[in-house]
Amino acid sequence: MKIPLVVLLAGFFCMAAPVPAKSLKETRAEAEQGNAEAQHAMGLRCAKGDGIPKNAAEAVKWLRLAAAQNHVPAMKQLGVCYSRGSNVPKDAVEGVKWFRQAAERGDAGAQMELGMAYFDGEGVVQDAAEAVKWFRKAAEQGDLNAQKLLGTTYAQGLRVPLDFDEAVKWFRKAAEKEDPEAQLRLGMAYAMGVGVAQDLKQGISLFKKSAAQKYAPAQLELGECYMHGTGLPKDPAEAVDWYHKAAKQGDALAQTKLAVAYFEGTGVAQNSADAAVWFRKAAEQNFPIAQVGLGSCLLNGKGLPKDEAQAMKLFRAAAEQGDADGQFALSLMYEKGECVEKHPVEALKWCRLASQQGHDIAFVHQATLEATMTHEQVIEAVRLQREWKPAKQESAKIEPAKVKSAKQDWHGLR
Repeated sequence: MKIPLVVLLAGFFCMAAPVPAKSLKETRAEAEQGNAEAQHAMGLRCAKGDGIPKNAAEAVKWLRLAAAQNHVPAMKQLGVCYSRGSNVPKDAVEGVKWFRQAAERGDAGAQMELGMAYFDGEGVVQDAAEAVKWFRKAAEQGDLNAQKLLGTTYAQGLRVPLDFDEAVKWFRKAAEKEDPEAQLRLGMAYAMGVGVAQDLKQGISLFKKSAAQKYAPAQLELGECYMHGTGLPKDPAEAVDWYHKAAKQGDALAQTKLAVAYFEGTGVAQNSADAAVWFRKAAEQNFPIAQVGLGSCLLNGKGLPKDEAQAMKLFRAAAEQGDADGQFALSLMYEKGECVEKHPVEALKWCRLASQQGHDIAFVHQATLEATMTHEQVIEAVRLQREWKPAKQESAKIEPAKVKSAKQDWHGLR
């Protein structure tokens, strides 16, 4: 399965490099005299339309002239333009050609890009070992993004064998640069004792450092520690405070946990209306747990006017993503005929799908449901269950460290 990746930070896009402060006239004159730096600057001006109309052909002409003089930034820029299709027709092979030239001359950004190309098989035959080789070259130069990417690659076993020791090594190097994401991931390693001796105190310390930089996933993790008394005194009110910090930044899981706290009155005064507000924020991000929560509020008129039709839509959205609670909720709607015609076959299909994921109530209810159905209906439901596949989500390039959560980095261990 192909796992698409892009560079961790948007520092290498075609328009990213700063344009020199010299005037256009001065820059052009120096470029025409053969100055590589000026030729590079002219290429950027033409691509961006800085003081002159955008002109892709002119941009590439100047960048090629600079690259011909071994100007490494121009080589990398050409690679970015061709690989992204910025100002020129997209040509992954041509992009790799230029990234390789810059990478072989020691440019860390180009080494990262070349590694990405090998990792994804873009413009070159996919080769994980070659990808890691180039990631490592960039990381050994101290490139923060490469260090985090290597850590993630080894922690998740992305086309390489799992190697928690190696993952910790690179997350530590990035964390030493005070990077909040790396601090959280290294903290998770300490908290779980993965790739390093377990040290919950050290893990919490790293969580706090990361959270102090307003990194939402770390704020959420601190909230979890306070909510469950893991390495910290149990304090639901403090937990809710951290959930709220992360939720305000748009973290869907934090929004959902905050909604549950309001719904149950844990660490905060019970308030169904506020619960519904936070469930909705997370549900609008297509987060299935929140979709089920908001659907339940609408189905029961808790914090919102009762709306069975909208509840049904939300349960279905979660169920189609493979969420067991959503599947069981949808099963009950079909069984009871709420906002939909009774359909025992559909009810059993969704119940069985939830059951096979370990949903305890669905497992027990499945037998009860089957007892009310004909043999033919059960067979049909089983057939539909086996043929069902989760709805395809929009594919998109994602940051490598966001492929999974910090906890999942460590292969689901805890």
